[in-house]
Amino acid sequence: MKTQTFSMIGSVWNNLNLTILDHGLFAGDRNWNHPDKLSPFNRLYFIIDGDGYLSTEAEHLELKPGLMYLIPAGLKFSYGCASTIDKFYLHFNLELLAGVDLFSQLHSFCSLPCPRQLLDAILANAEKESLLGLLQLKSLLWNIIFRFFEQSIDENGYLEHFKGFYQQKEVLGYLSKHLCASLRISELADALGTSPHLLSRSFRQDTGLGLKEYMEYLLLQKARHLLLHTNLPINQISEQLGFCDPYYFSRFFKKQELLSPREYRRQGF
Repeated sequence: MKTQTFSMIGSVWNNLNLTILDHGLFAGDRNWNHPDKLSPFNRLYFIIDGDGYLSTEAEHLELKPGLMYLIPAGLKFSYGCASTIDKFYLHFNLELLAGVDLFSQLHSFCSLPCPRQLLDAILANAEKESLLGLLQLKSLLWNIIFRFFEQSIDENGYLEHFKGFYQQKEVLGYLSKHLCASLRISELADALGTSPHLLSRSFRQDTGLGLKEYMEYLLLQKARHLLLHTNLPINQISEQLGFCDPYYFSRFFKKQELLSPREYRRQGF
């Protein structure tokens, strides 16, 4: 007897985590105009009608009915419209590992045809508010994500980029559970049974990133999420993230975002 197994089902499948952060049908006017957005999540726009646009320093893209658009996490962009815009949107994260989003290495918008029957099926299943409807909706969204991934990414090169992060799975797993402003590399090293020097060196060799800088990046991601997707007061967010007081949290956040936590929250999506 012989059993054949497939390594990526065990090593990658169980780490793929799709999280919907926000969604809705949106109708806007020329006030839908926001420069220099940078989101810690991916956006899907399904355009129904209107004359909206997306732009970066490198490209300008008109939003057209019958198309759907992917805006990857971490891309700095602007959006707006001349008169009106009608769309269905989804904000989501799809993590390969803790803090590592599937689309985080894309640096431009992506678009695909979106037949009206596909959008109708998405909305119909969302409106059912049933387990069956949610399972069907999840199936539709996974297929859409697959199509964007297939269109935009050289899979072999892309997975090679993340190879180093997989070699640091133990570090990332610990950070996903224990990350806070007071966590030090020495504490992380003690927990993993190594020295701070060896841990920092191996993390940089595998990922090309400094461990301290990456910890600050993950902390900033958590702060962005709490500011945008919860109604927690700033002082509670500061406490939850392990800052000694809201002043130091605000100083840390403003250094990274050039906005105070309150200003960032006020700008919204």
